[in-house]
Amino acid sequence: MMFEAQWIECREKTLVVPGFPPEWSGLRVLHLSDVHAGDFGLNLVSLRRAVAWAIPLEPDLVFLTGDILGDPCSSGRYLAELSRLSPTLGAYSVTGNHEYGIAKGPLARARDTSELWAQAGITLLRDRCVRLCPRASSGPLPRGGANLLVCGADYLTGGFELLESGSAAKVPAGDFPILLVHEPPTLDDPLQDRFPLAFAGHTHGGQLRVPGLRGLIPLNEEDGEHLGGTYNWGNGLLVVSRGVGTSFVPFRLLTRPEATLWRLV
Repeated sequence: MMFEAQWIECREKTLVVPGFPPEWSGLRVLHLSDVHAGDFGLNLVSLRRAVAWAIPLEPDLVFLTGDILGDPCSSGRYLAELSRLSPTLGAYSVTGNHEYGIAKGPLARARDTSELWAQAGITLLRDRCVRLCPRASSGPLPRGGANLLVCGADYLTGGFELLESGSAAKVPAGDFPILLVHEPPTLDDPLQDRFPLAFAGHTHGGQLRVPGLRGLIPLNEEDGEHLGGTYNWGNGLLVVSRGVGTSFVPFRLLTRPEATLWRLV
């Protein structure tokens, strides 16, 4: 189980997204989640392996879906690794429950990590959006057309401020909004009406699973149905990462950590 906790699965996959702007087709997005900086040393081992694998692939975007940072004294080493990625269109993160100290683990405590993100060149999205505009390029990036709107839901608000008068409610016709959120939202979450594509984490894929009559069953029954993979969410898609690190115990069972480079088409 300790070996599996650092046996990270690094993979490239194509994701067919209904309604995705054709001029952005081929966009490469590296999705990482639940690094849990400082909780256990093996988490840093897994992150280093993921970063070393991803750098030669030159992702256009990096999405970090929460539970990334921990103790400020330990988080610097993790952020230094993440800063090596240097994605063309930027790295964006949202908060998870561990950033606010909401967890059952013995190392959980509230921490102020807001200043650390900018030092690593990562944009923290707390119920706000960033518009990515097409630009002239000799490479695969688009020359014109629709914008992408990358929005992040704060863990405490659940993205409430993105609704109604928020920036997600003012998406111009033709623009394509993408949601970053830590905990996989439910099927009746009001955000599903605003976002045709969402990225999440939180579950660790169950972290510890055992065989049962219904397949592999997580020991923590609170993990829900969306443990990892791609799911239908309203009229769009929800992508859930099994995460990079571990929490509470430095073990995984039948649930390897993952780093995925998605090619959106």
